[in-house]
Amino acid sequence: MYEKTAAGLVLIGLVVVGTVTPVAGATQGANEESFAVDLAADGSATVTVTTTFDLTNDNESDAFAELRDDDAASERFRTRFRDRMAGVAADAENATGREMAVTDASIAFRTEGDTGVVEQSVTWTGLAAAEGDRLVVTEPFASGFEPDRQFRVAAPDGYDLDATPAPDGTGDGSATWDAGTSLDGFEVTASSPETPMATATPPGGGTATDGGTETDGGTTAGSGPGFGAALAVLALLSVAALVARDQ
Repeated sequence: MYEKTAAGLVLIGLVVVGTVTPVAGATQGANEESFAVDLAADGSATVTVTTTFDLTNDNESDAFAELRDDDAASERFRTRFRDRMAGVAADAENATGREMAVTDASIAFRTEGDTGVVEQSVTWTGLAAAEGDRLVVTEPFASGFEPDRQFRVAAPDGYDLDATPAPDGTGDGSATWDAGTSLDGFEVTASSPETPMATATPPGGGTATDGGTETDGGTTAGSGPGFGAALAVLALLSVAALVARDQ
């Protein structure tokens, strides 16, 4: 667990606002830090990152209240998160040849007993390659992404899901991986029951592959975009720095 102090709180930058929608069968607890990807049938996704604060700890409680109650600080953090995620999407777009966009960034706060919960989320258009009723997700997760919290991918309602590497838990159309799991070669395929499991063809031609995308111009290597750089930068952001900025 990261030490969170009012003056030097390391608030992992992957926080996505908006309430995380519980998935049947998921093992995640209500107050657990998580990174969630909820896929839609058109290939877009709601990406939500949740960070928690121990409200019995004075430093963490103060930091949570400071961020929640300062609208300007919250807005700066929301904007910073949106911009970082947009940068990752731009890299993934270049690697896959598929148009992507990040919109609708939000930040929300709630308490669950002695836990403060911060959730940040964005809508990510084009995250999955879509062909009919089949979706395939590789980048930006396939190239060196190692989540610092539980990572979950949920298929649209009624879809089946197949995942590589093998998930640590599965539910009704969802898969989860524990914190610290290497997701090199990551690929999730979601398909409706009427659509046989197979590798999807991304819009614009080509075939999605493990760790990269084959297009008319060749194959993008698996060393393409990932969350590594963005996460490293975001992890350095502190509540104190955000609150103090422009004051």
